[in-house]
Amino acid sequence: MPNLDKRRAVAPLAAVMPGLPCPRTPTAQGVRYIGPELVREARRMIEALLVEGATLEQVAAGLNIPARRLREQLSQAGVRFNELLVSCRCELAKRLLVETDERIERIAERTGFSEPSTFCRAFKRWVGQTPVAFRRRGRSAAC
Repeated sequence: MPNLDKRRAVAPLAAVMPGLPCPRTPTAQGVRYIGPELVREARRMIEALLVEGATLEQVAAGLNIPARRLREQLSQAGVRFNELLVSCRCELAKRLLVETDERIERIAERTGFSEPSTFCRAFKRWVGQTPVAFRRRGRSAAC
């Protein structure tokens, strides 16, 4: 029987067996984000991918974690992916309407909508007014 000295430092299992991932280090599965940090990073990734549609799978791939894990960790942080996506779309649309002269069609495209009519219906549901009315009100408030 080997002499096991409890005071001797033990090398992590990942160091002894290189193919085995260690739960405390980043792995091929990705970096482990915690609560608000994950939400921030997911929001940043959604904003970068909005024009292409920003699916859960695309965002997860950008964060280098499986889609299932992203969904679970967002849920633990009290956020649903679709709510985060809608929030990012709405914030970007508001900002573009007030700060730019871009046409509604272009704003719809930049926020991930294929049709301006779909964007206008969604915007009215989010904000309670049409994009044109919001733009007009936002600009008059800025003056």
